[in-house]
Amino acid sequence: MTSALVPRWSDPELRSAIENHYDGLVDLYEKVWGEHIHHGYWAEDSPADRHAAQVRLIEKLIEFGEVPTGARILDAGCGVGASSVYLAANHGATVEGITLAAEQVRRGGEKKTEAGVADRVNFQIMDALRTDFPDDSFDVVWALESCELMPDKERFLSECHRVLKPGGTLVVATWCARDNDLDDSEHRLLGRIYRDFVISHVLPLPDYHAMAERLGFEDVRSDDWSERVTDTWKMSSDLVKPVIKDPTVVWKLVRAKGVDIFRFLNSVPLMRQAYDRGVMHYGVFTGTKAGGHQ
Repeated sequence: MTSALVPRWSDPELRSAIENHYDGLVDLYEKVWGEHIHHGYWAEDSPADRHAAQVRLIEKLIEFGEVPTGARILDAGCGVGASSVYLAANHGATVEGITLAAEQVRRGGEKKTEAGVADRVNFQIMDALRTDFPDDSFDVVWALESCELMPDKERFLSECHRVLKPGGTLVVATWCARDNDLDDSEHRLLGRIYRDFVISHVLPLPDYHAMAERLGFEDVRSDDWSERVTDTWKMSSDLVKPVIKDPTVVWKLVRAKGVDIFRFLNSVPLMRQAYDRGVMHYGVFTGTKAGGHQ
């Protein structure tokens, strides 16, 4: 069978699928996941508050990547812009957020205005594999759960390296596969997740670490945060269950959003299963572009 660790779609097919998926479901994603549409980070002594855990993940990623205050940041795959706004409002950053989905740009515009940081945050439609930014443009490239969408991981990381200033930092948090030795049922599970979440594919964290070093990043560090983030899917499952069990609600969503809503609702228990079985992991890695002042 075809490995689940290779792209599911061609580049143009994936781009179209991402645009359609997020343009159609952006409001539903926010309704289910809240303002920050990404995993949360649960510390041992922290209460089970999902929003606080999601903010904590941003703070942990800032700490892990040693993101400097006041940096010029490219948020590559910015989604609805909550992380960009947070970085500007709470970390003094100036942020360029890019995405393929027009609805995410629109929603990000609303968020930056509401937060009072419209002068320091900009959102636009742009492909993160081939941006329009000049070489050496950013202090930091920030990719929070967008790398899994990229059909060509090496080209994405190469583009990140190009637009970073010498001495600039790459900071990535991404879904990962456990390893390269998955059995057939594990490959099928990942394939269903790719389909329902409209993502390209995932790789093991050591593969990303090695790729970053091969592309010229220095001081590459990586870590597995799987144990800290899995509660995201336990809580999300609890939110989705009432919807799945109520056919009236489901058909109302189908009429409003189309049949893709079935895949959306099915994706949450699939992710919980993937974490429970140890097939899906959550990895972070960071590295520095050579040439900065020592």
